[in-house]
Amino acid sequence: MIKELMKLGEYSKKYIHYYSDDLSELIEDTFRQHKIKRFADLGSGDGRILFALFKKRLLDNVEAIIAVDISEDRINNVKNISDRISCIVADVGNLQMLDSGSLDFAVSNQVIEHMPEEEGLIKEAFRILSKDGIFYLSTVFKKWYGWYFYRCNGKWTLDPTHLREYTEEKQLLDIIETYNFKLLANKKSLHWFAVSDFVLKRIGIRRAAYNNKFLRSLRFIKIPIIGYYNWEILLKKNGEK
Repeated sequence: MIKELMKLGEYSKKYIHYYSDDLSELIEDTFRQHKIKRFADLGSGDGRILFALFKKRLLDNVEAIIAVDISEDRINNVKNISDRISCIVADVGNLQMLDSGSLDFAVSNQVIEHMPEEEGLIKEAFRILSKDGIFYLSTVFKKWYGWYFYRCNGKWTLDPTHLREYTEEKQLLDIIETYNFKLLANKKSLHWFAVSDFVLKRIGIRRAAYNNKFLRSLRFIKIPIIGYYNWEILLKKNGEK
């Protein structure tokens, strides 16, 4: 599988997830509008979302906080964010260590496009959520004219480990509809490339760079990636499948 996702250790060192307080409005609103006691980030990476949630104090009243990622290197970085996080090294398509119906809210940000079997994530998210539990899923949506300079399986892709980039909504929604989920939100926004991320990687400044106010202000300088969209889906579990 793309040489085991470029060998996980190599990938996690080359493709750094910078920490900032940037957070999807759908995620933030879910915490503000619902009583979330048990939360999991499925495919947490280095913990960018968890860092933002702690920064905004949205996890203050959450009793159980779980991070799952297939990369041990990335999970080790998550551990440095807070000792309140229960960290698990695992494939998010096989979450047997998490009990059925045990979570109020789960997020999976830009993960499903890396997975050989996409339904595994949706199936497991449905299983581990409680009735009325909420699932936030984001991925890449590509227009026919979309182009970026990486390649995977002979195609131009936004990331060299993307096994799929959705070009029609039904490619993903048809799978979701086989589960008893209610669609709460379905939105797309243009992908932007933060110039400062590229510069910081080149000069070797690491994940917490945006704690610096000046560097954080530079992150607003962005270039649109034409034809590529961040596709966000918010779902509520209605009951058993």
